Amino acid sequence: MKKKGIIAAVVVLCIGVACFFAFKPKSFTKECDKIMSNLTSYTLQGEMELNKGEDIKSYLIEVNYKKAETDEYYRVSLFDKNLNQEQILLRNADGVFVITPSLNQIFKFEGEWPMNSPKPYLIQTMFEVMKSEEAVIEQNKNGAHITAPVSYPNNKNYIRQEMDFDGEAKPQAIQIFDEDNTVQLKMVFEKVEYNNDVKDDVFAAPKELDSSVASLPLAQEDLPLYPVSTYDSRLVSNNVMQVNGQTRHVLEFTGEKNFTIVETVKAASDELQTVFMPGEMIDTLDVIGFYDGASMSAYQQNVELTVFSQDLTPEEMMSVLSSMQVAVMK
Repeated sequence: MKKKGIIAAVVVLCIGVACFFAFKPKSFTKECDKIMSNLTSYTLQGEMELNKGEDIKSYLIEVNYKKAETDEYYRVSLFDKNLNQEQILLRNADGVFVITPSLNQIFKFEGEWPMNSPKPYLIQTMFEVMKSEEAVIEQNKNGAHITAPVSYPNNKNYIRQEMDFDGEAKPQAIQIFDEDNTVQLKMVFEKVEYNNDVKDDVFAAPKELDSSVASLPLAQEDLPLYPVSTYDSRLVSNNVMQVNGQTRHVLEFTGEKNFTIVETVKAASDELQTVFMPGEMIDTLDVIGFYDGASMSAYQQNVELTVFSQDLTPEEMMSVLSSMQVAVMK
């Protein structure tokens, strides 16, 4: 009888522990709800690493947010440590902008970015992940550790996210895993401030850009780039043509998914240009795509890449463009 009593006690204890980890600790979720309900601004600074197969791309990331009277402003700076280049995504009262100093250009478009899809570097997305019915929150002496399944439309291989928060519900680190339990994204935050004094001019589109870059841009000899993601289609044609004085590489793929890729080396403009873009912006954190209903364009360093297809979805087009590499298929 004594042995049965001990076993019963152990079972009850195990059930209690399981329940503790299965339900969100109220104190932490209440703190997060309180922060979100009173959030008027924030700043995040840290480092982000993206797993790109054989390579790891490293970025310095800074996010600024401010709630305005009639809108919400965002500014995201991604500084590529390997290329020594910065790209800025900006939302203000005038619209949405992609600022590309390496080309001395600003792309302006209409849209709901960044809230048109979840972004792992936004506090809003982090708290939404935490509030998921399937999220598991473990409070500890330093704060809380959160594990939850996730779905990022533009990053289909992101399926599980882990986050660490301190005692003030400020994010310390994020990891996102694929189905093989391989880390696909890692962010470590060095600075997090809530309801801080973020000035309006932080969200203003710049009047001039520093187009100087330390890394060498891609040259004609580096082209064409080839996609790793081909959806089982095969390369059947690889042509070079001159159009309006520009050299264009045209790659045609056929199979279950037919598509064509056009590649053009672009020189930085002497004067700052603002280019108005039709359609929708789709981003995969490190690649920004512009979708117009029939094609999608993106830039890799100083190369403009455009994929045309009636078979690929916008997400599949982005997958193709995100996988472009030098001489993969040669």
